[in-house]
Amino acid sequence: MLISIIQLAAVLIVPLLIQKYRNGWLTRTFGTIGMAYFYGLLVSALVWLVNVCGADFALNSDIGEIGSYAAIGVAIPLLLFSTDLREVRRLTKTVLLSFGSLIAAVILTTAAAGWLFAGQIPWGRALSAMAVGLYTGGTPNFNAIGAILGVDTTTVALGNLADMVFGGVFYVFILLLAQPLLLKILGRGRAEKYLKTEGEAENVDTVAGGSLNRKIVRNVLLALGSAVIGAGVGVAIWLMRGAVQGTMTDYLVPGVMITGTVLGIALSFNRKVRQVRENSTVGHYLILVFSFALASSLDLRGLTAEFGRVFLLLMGITLGIFVLHVLLSKLLRIGADCTIITLTAGVYGPAFVPAVAGQLKNEKLTAPGLICGALGYAVGTFLGVALYYLF
Repeated sequence: MLISIIQLAAVLIVPLLIQKYRNGWLTRTFGTIGMAYFYGLLVSALVWLVNVCGADFALNSDIGEIGSYAAIGVAIPLLLFSTDLREVRRLTKTVLLSFGSLIAAVILTTAAAGWLFAGQIPWGRALSAMAVGLYTGGTPNFNAIGAILGVDTTTVALGNLADMVFGGVFYVFILLLAQPLLLKILGRGRAEKYLKTEGEAENVDTVAGGSLNRKIVRNVLLALGSAVIGAGVGVAIWLMRGAVQGTMTDYLVPGVMITGTVLGIALSFNRKVRQVRENSTVGHYLILVFSFALASSLDLRGLTAEFGRVFLLLMGITLGIFVLHVLLSKLLRIGADCTIITLTAGVYGPAFVPAVAGQLKNEKLTAPGLICGALGYAVGTFLGVALYYLF
């Protein structure tokens, strides 16, 4: 009992500490979500070492699994509440073509990977579909698609770990080497505006400050209500199918994720819901809870070979997307900077756009990158699930 209480406290407190100290160089490189997985893996490693030394010790798996899915079920609509999809109308043709070519590159690359490795890697086809969400909108989409497709939590955690490791290396490449390389291939492109009208775009992935107030409490209750409605939909479908084909969880979890995504987008068009800044703070906190809880509940015994295969799959997909995106940009005559920003918006999400735009010395691309990232986050889950069932 005491161990479970300590475990639950860690699941709730560690994400708060990650948010508080998010300006450290390690967190700036790998992101807050990456650090949540890292600290969770440290806990798993300590449990493994204790057992290697002869003790019989295990954490409460229910806290890791049930707690993580409860957290992400509420986090997804909360994060989507801050998404203003009307901002897409401000993007010029060049930016839309660049981000569209990125999505095309993601779909083609992941479809090919799923076809090639479906039978060679456990959950290979599902991981490829999850990568669609990961590389058009970010980690929350990856996890949501995994839950919808019923991928086991170990594979989901390994996928996040693989993306964190290679993603960190690839991010350094984007910051330091991508612009000199792509300027030789693509040039600077046509000189034109990236936005039709000027204005600010909010970084929905930024962990903003805030305080507990009636507005965020209302939005948390709306997000919780979305999850409850989704659970009800899932249970209803399970009952309609005679409660014989699969377990109730097989329908409940996808119901929560899909309904939460749909209602999150729908409610984002309500100004009172969208303009609560604490949406991002609380939503990201819950994503960190999910990440830490999932990683800390991993059984590290015998995972080396499986991690290697998952790592190679996601590394190959990332590199394939990059190469194909650059080729499409060349055909469409899109410049290096715009290509790099839309790649960053899709592969890493809005949080990384300002730093990359600053490194490129092209701050005019910050707002377009943030808008593209928000769009990718909104559509990524649907694209990934659709790819899984279509291909």
